[in-house]
Amino acid sequence: QKLGYDPKRTLVFCFDFNVDPGVAIVAQESILPSGYKGTACIGEVYIRNNSNTPAVCRKLVEDWKDHQGRIKVYGDASGGARGSAKVDGSDWDLVKKQLRECYRQRVTFHVPSANPYERSRVNAVNSRLKTMDGAIRLMVDPSKCPQLVRDFEGVALLEGGAGEIDKRRNSALTHLTDALGYYIAKEFPL
Repeated sequence: QKLGYDPKRTLVFCFDFNVDPGVAIVAQESILPSGYKGTACIGEVYIRNNSNTPAVCRKLVEDWKDHQGRIKVYGDASGGARGSAKVDGSDWDLVKKQLRECYRQRVTFHVPSANPYERSRVNAVNSRLKTMDGAIRLMVDPSKCPQLVRDFEGVALLEGGAGEIDKRRNSALTHLTDALGYYIAKEFPL
């Protein structure tokens, strides 16, 4: 379902550091078509091959350069072991540098010192998608976030595991839902 965008309301950029693909999710808290206040996923960056953190940031700035409100940034606390950090500092250093150049004091960073447990993150996202009483508080615009839809439809748990995500099943999956999950787990934990 098409979701609205308010250029004055806070945008959320969600990062998961990776090279193939390079990804980020753009979300905004608003009143959803479900009638509930919740998270609207209204944009994504998905660079299939040979990506890096500066390329993902450039795409975010290109797509959202005219945004007038604040930007809150969330993501992988580890800073991306395989990412661009080997050259120019940590991935978070690169993100801060590029986003501050565009958004100045309107951008803030909300990255924990450690990532939440994977199962906690999955549970937080699942409960935001639909609560036990049927409230839908997370929606995805499929025309703006087709790869996130693909991620949600394709990610599976490890068979016989204790609720861990099967990251070997398809290496192109899990990155976008992980990125969104860092935000959801931080702001809407169970």
